Amino acid sequence: MRFSLPLTGCLGIPLMAACTQDSDPRADRQVPEGVWEEDPPTDPDTGEPEPDSPSVHILSPTDGGVAENPVTFRFETTGSGEITYVVFICEGWRLHEDDIAVSPGIDTFTYDFNGVNYQREVILTGYGDDDEPVSQDSVAFIPDEGWLAEEQGFNRYVVYAINDTSLYPKDGTYPYCWSYYGSVCGDMWGMIWGGWYLDEHLFDGGYDCFCSGHTLEIFLNAYERYQADHDLEFWEPYGSLTIDDVDLGAFYQYWQGYGITYEASAAAAFEYAGIGEELPPSRWDEATTGDFVNLSRSTGSGHSVIFVDWVYEAGKRVGLRYYACNGSGDSHPDDTDPDNVSNVSGPSFVTEYFQGSGGTVLPSYLFIGHPYDPTTL
Repeated sequence: MRFSLPLTGCLGIPLMAACTQDSDPRADRQVPEGVWEEDPPTDPDTGEPEPDSPSVHILSPTDGGVAENPVTFRFETTGSGEITYVVFICEGWRLHEDDIAVSPGIDTFTYDFNGVNYQREVILTGYGDDDEPVSQDSVAFIPDEGWLAEEQGFNRYVVYAINDTSLYPKDGTYPYCWSYYGSVCGDMWGMIWGGWYLDEHLFDGGYDCFCSGHTLEIFLNAYERYQADHDLEFWEPYGSLTIDDVDLGAFYQYWQGYGITYEASAAAAFEYAGIGEELPPSRWDEATTGDFVNLSRSTGSGHSVIFVDWVYEAGKRVGLRYYACNGSGDSHPDDTDPDNVSNVSGPSFVTEYFQGSGGTVLPSYLFIGHPYDPTTL
């Protein structure tokens, strides 16, 4: 499958944004996991390698888990000294300059990942004195720096996209820009990198953003991540959603609020395409991080955002926390995080309150769209 950004690796992420060490020249001749010229001797009862057979094992982080960044790898080397050093490789990039000398036992290695909050794969290879690989183990996990928690269904991939600080840094690098106010923006679509669907480049990126352009960019990026995670071909659509629908067709018009409608609503776009539903107020308790929201204010303005959580005071729902391309917001989902930076333009997090609870958001004009899990369509 071809990914949408040039010079990209796993999930459309620029490789150099993730692991920045030089490529290991020995990587090309590493033996795939579990495939060796001679299989190591195994215990006849358990099928596991015998305790004294040479092997390497990653003990933590665990496969499919989440590890706080910087990540400390605990690994074990077994045998009688056949393995003299190990190498950690992240998606083709070496994580350390010098070989790590080992002897039988448990060791640790710590690495500070630049690409965080999305799944990474690390391979550990043990070598002998002849510089030939002896054993190999791998782990897929998420280096975490306190962003949004993992969700289920399609929202999982929306969260992955939001959490991807290599594409969408929350530091003002790609600022909010709205030409309606007279600003000169990088492109007309309001997307940082642009938008692709079913391998078609539909929208250019301008390295800045506005609200509804960025939420659509996140949605399209999330579907690419879903395709990659489920080994789908690039042409396999999200349910019945077509390229024409996204390329200024009805889906796009519902999302942006023009043409066939005067109200921008991701929920209406989902329902039109049959890939999601609007959650009425009676079901707002079901709103999940990664749902798409359109809100209106008593000031006459509006916003296209992605739901993070409800705000409660004395047991009463009084507002919401969301992610969006904002004129000013927080760098972290939790504004009390010691690392949080406020007044960030572009991708960021904001809390707004309802009218009557100290804010201007109109609950009667709050539309929540929940995307269905594509596997159910």
